[in-house]
Amino acid sequence: MTHKKLQKLLYFSFGIYLAKYNDKIDDIHDFLFENNFEAWVHGPVDPNVYEIFKNNGINLLFIEKPEKIEFDEKAQLALNETMKIYGMKSADELENISHSQSPWKNARIGLLPIEPSSNKLDDKDIYLTFKEII
Repeated sequence: MTHKKLQKLLYFSFGIYLAKYNDKIDDIHDFLFENNFEAWVHGPVDPNVYEIFKNNGINLLFIEKPEKIEFDEKAQLALNETMKIYGMKSADELENISHSQSPWKNARIGLLPIEPSSNKLDDKDIYLTFKEII
């Protein structure tokens, strides 16, 4: 898996979880993890995750000491659904999907296609987008 694909799968997992486990747009309180997604040129990116894997560039990720992480049932269901829907797609396909969705597009309003951005994606936009998908 490349860094770009990881970023997009994290974004899709976040969105699926948000839509599955929150009932109202005005009461979003249940999160898979803290949302840090920014509207970068190649789609949503969590800058904290970017820092961890930035040295991989476009190469496959290498994790020297993998850690086993136990997820609760809700998180595991959201991650499984993400992989079922998006896991077989390439990083470029996932980028194109994220570019077609309103959270990324809304966060990039007024920006040129290749202009860097640290604009945050809005949780309500993410919620509404993934409510339509799941």
